[in-house]
Amino acid sequence: MFVEADHTKGEDCQRVVDVALKEFNRIDILFNNAGIVTQGTAETTTDEVWQRTMEINITAVWRMCKFVIPHMKKQGKGTIVNNGSDWSVVAGKNAFPYVMSKGAVAMMTKAMALDHARDGIRVNAVCPGDTFVDRWMETGYFEGSDPITLEEAIRESSAYIPMGRFGKPEEIADAVLFLASDESSFVTGHLLLVDGGNTAQ
Repeated sequence: MFVEADHTKGEDCQRVVDVALKEFNRIDILFNNAGIVTQGTAETTTDEVWQRTMEINITAVWRMCKFVIPHMKKQGKGTIVNNGSDWSVVAGKNAFPYVMSKGAVAMMTKAMALDHARDGIRVNAVCPGDTFVDRWMETGYFEGSDPITLEEAIRESSAYIPMGRFGKPEEIADAVLFLASDESSFVTGHLLLVDGGNTAQ
C-alpha cells in the first residue's frame, strides 16, 4: 500500500509507521530509500542545500528508525536496511553535501547495529555505485554537442567502473532483499557495496 508522506516532517514519518502497524500489526523490515543528490564543495554549498540534504538523507533516516525500533524490540526481531552509496566509503568531487550525508548514513548504520544487536534487530546498508535508470533518457542525461548513440554514451560514461558498465536497479534490489531476508541472519553493521568494483580501485 502507498502512504503519501514528506520525510522531512517528523509527524509524517510517525504516520507512515502508524498506518503500517494498523494495517499489518507488525513491522518486520524498514528500507530507508528516500534520498537526494546534491552538488557543491564546502565553499560553494549554501545553507539551504546543506539543510535540505541533511533533512532528507540523514534526519529522515534516523526518524524512521527511531519510530520503528520500539516495535521491532517488542517483536524481538526486525531488520533495517539503509540506502548508502559507494560514496559512503570513498569521497567524490563536487558533491560535498551528498558525500557528507552518505558518510553519516554509514556510521549511523554501524552505531544502530551495535545498539540493537541484542534486541534481535539487524541494521545494514546497501551502498550502490552509479546505476542506470530509464528516466535518464527523459531528462537528456546523455545529451551532448556531438551526435552519439545511447550505447556509446553509456559505455563512455561508465568506463571508469572496473566491470565496464553501470549497475541495474534490479541488482541493487537483490542486494537489499538479501540484507532484509533471513539469508543474512548473521549480518549486521555491514555496508554492502554494489558498485561493479569501483571502490576497490
